[in-house]
Amino acid sequence: MLSMGFADSRYVFSVSLATPMIVGWFEPGQLDPLGVRATEVKGLWRWWARAFVAGAMYDLGLFEGDLRGDAVLRPSTNDVKRVNHVVGNVMGLGVAGESGAEASRLTIYAEYVGKAPLKPRCSSDGLQRVRLLSLGRKRVCYYERGTRFSIVVEKKRNVNSYAELAAVKILAVALQLTGLGSGGRRGLGSLDVSLPPDLRYKDLKQLISDAYESTLEIVKSVASKENWSTRRRADAPPIPAVSKSNFRDLPVARVMIANVRDFPIIHNFFVRSERCRVLAGSPVCDDDLRKTLNAWILGLPRGREKPSPTGYTIVVKRISRRASPILVAYHTTANSFGYGAYISILFSADWPKEIEWFGAGVQTINVDLNRLYNAYKVAVNELQLYLQKVGAQITYVWP
Repeated sequence: MLSMGFADSRYVFSVSLATPMIVGWFEPGQLDPLGVRATEVKGLWRWWARAFVAGAMYDLGLFEGDLRGDAVLRPSTNDVKRVNHVVGNVMGLGVAGESGAEASRLTIYAEYVGKAPLKPRCSSDGLQRVRLLSLGRKRVCYYERGTRFSIVVEKKRNVNSYAELAAVKILAVALQLTGLGSGGRRGLGSLDVSLPPDLRYKDLKQLISDAYESTLEIVKSVASKENWSTRRRADAPPIPAVSKSNFRDLPVARVMIANVRDFPIIHNFFVRSERCRVLAGSPVCDDDLRKTLNAWILGLPRGREKPSPTGYTIVVKRISRRASPILVAYHTTANSFGYGAYISILFSADWPKEIEWFGAGVQTINVDLNRLYNAYKVAVNELQLYLQKVGAQITYVWP
């Protein structure tokens, strides 16, 4: 533990773009002149804070889960209240709503610190995600690698300095493991980060471990104080969770670093044709994800309605999409913890129970915990094989 509480009233993260960050379309009035937006960073921060609290709750047996509805497993009403209370009220990131509402005690803002005027580049080619987003539009606009910003966190008032510092540690993790803007889960908008002096860690494993242990202590304290109990223990996390536990023999959360020097290599894993080029030497192949009809695990919806339906679609209307559980960030040697592809894989059961695959006919896929387990294993094995084929060495960071 580096310190017992939120030592300063202000933490500054110096960041620079390691990969392009998409900011809009080449249309008048649609470009964002602010670059990194504080609201987006705050949303990313809250997402990872919920994941850390969820991991602590799952490891302590405090998740109930709800088997009803269109998802394999959803958080129960109690689960949602508990996660929101710890993240919002205890850690200080704020809670909306009529009951227990509280404004955030931690204010965040971002500013451009480069010398030249901040100006995006606009193009219709380049990375697969850029080409995809430019279909039917003119050109996609993005800020180039090396664009520099500072992200500042300030504390309005002191309520629980230990929990507030834990929240700042989680922000440091979030900036290492996820990009910003469209395609941020697949490495676009990744930030090389220089950590504040009070958050110096020797490596990413120490940072994640410290953030997890702090969160675990906070959840234990809150659960004891408020006499939390569960009617039943959830078999799997109902939301993404940074946990030390396994689901069967599969880690609920894993983080690894692959020493990939060229960002498009890891970005293109999610493109079947590019994945096939690496795995089979041809843009067309029946890889394991295709043969087992498990490519939906890379994110839903993945189908197209025109000109002919192909791929996967969600049948139920109450679930509009499900993002990939594999998150990628890419860093250069300017990053505090070094270069490479930083890959997070978070197992959770909040997937639709029914999916349709359109290809040579239509096939209904019924999803349960067994199907989820198998799909995750296929995806992880294929990712590891892909990294092996491109000659990347893998360092396992978590758990």
